[in-house]
Amino acid sequence: MTPGLRTSARIVALAILLAALAAAGCAAEREATCPCPEAGSAALPEELMLTLASARALHHQADLLLQTGEVERAIEAVRAILALKLESRWPEAEEVRLDAAARLGKLLLGKGEEKEALALVERELGAGARESFYLSNLQSVRGEILEARAKRLEAAGEKEPARQSAREAIQAFERSIQINKRLQKQLLERGRR
Repeated sequence: MTPGLRTSARIVALAILLAALAAAGCAAEREATCPCPEAGSAALPEELMLTLASARALHHQADLLLQTGEVERAIEAVRAILALKLESRWPEAEEVRLDAAARLGKLLLGKGEEKEALALVERELGAGARESFYLSNLQSVRGEILEARAKRLEAAGEKEPARQSAREAIQAFERSIQINKRLQKQLLERGRR
């Protein structure tokens, strides 16, 4: 299995771990703005943990299906992740949803379904997700899709539409970079406290 195929499964596992660690740290610090449940209750709702575990299993299925060349079935496995109850009220669920949308966008682009890939990614970007690595990644995937479109249009001799797609791709990559810069700044500021 290539490293790229394992990335999404690792991201989901990391999201579960980070969720558990964040909840534990939040409870320990007793911050006023802490989104964690009250003391004495579970660190994370069981519903969320089950949903994250399902997403992880579906990513593993997709990895194996891709490894055996069953791209359509892998796409269905990733679509099944997006069909889970991944509510934005839980940052971990939102991150898994954004990650799955990015993965599905790339899979669709790989099949030549550029229009569907772009529509999916733009729909997720329009959902108002909080800034995170996963949102930044989704912006990058949008840039990759638009870059592929620009190359296709250029090869077809459609110079102006190709340039427009290239400009949009550059803007998507720039949004990704800016999100990452803001997140890095936040991390540095937290480290100084």
